[in-house]
Amino acid sequence: MQGRYFFALILVAICLGFAIQPHITAEMYNFQPPPGTPLDDDVSEIGSRVSIFLRGLVNGRTDEAVNDLLEGSPLEQDGEKLAQLKIQIDQSEQQFGKFLRSEKLQLEPIGGSIIRAVYVLHCRRFPVIWRLTFHRDDATREWVLVALSYDTKYDDVPTTEPPRRSL
Repeated sequence: MQGRYFFALILVAICLGFAIQPHITAEMYNFQPPPGTPLDDDVSEIGSRVSIFLRGLVNGRTDEAVNDLLEGSPLEQDGEKLAQLKIQIDQSEQQFGKFLRSEKLQLEPIGGSIIRAVYVLHCRRFPVIWRLTFHRDDATREWVLVALSYDTKYDDVPTTEPPRRSL
C-alpha cells in the first residue's frame, strides 16, 4: 500500500514539474534588460556619432566635427582646451599622414550608463587609435562624450575577428 502512495506522489511531482517548466522557459525568453541598460539603439547612436566625427576629420572639417561630437559634453566648456584639441588633431594629420578612412574596432556598453568606442583612423603613414567614452546624463538621459584620446598604442587595441571573405 505504501508503495502505491509513494508511486502516486512521484507521478504527481513529475506532472507538476512539466506543468511549471513551460512557464519558466517562457519567462527566460521574455528577458528585459535592467532599467538604464544601454540598448542596441543607444550603441548604434554612439557608433553613428563617432563615424560621422571621423568622417568629418577625413573630409578636412575638424572644427565642425569636433564641435558636433562635443555638443552637450563637459569637454566643450573649456574653450582653450577645445581650441588646443582642434590644433592637435590638425597637427596629427601632418605627423601620421592624410586621414583616409575609419574602422570600428570596438563599440560596447560598460555597465548601464557607459558606452566605449574604439576606432582606428587609417592614415597615409600610420593608423591612429581613437578611444571615446560616452556617459548617459542622469538629468537629460542624453549620451555625452566624457573622455576622448587618440594614440598609436597598438598593443592596447582590443582584438577582433577579421571579416571572413568568401571565395
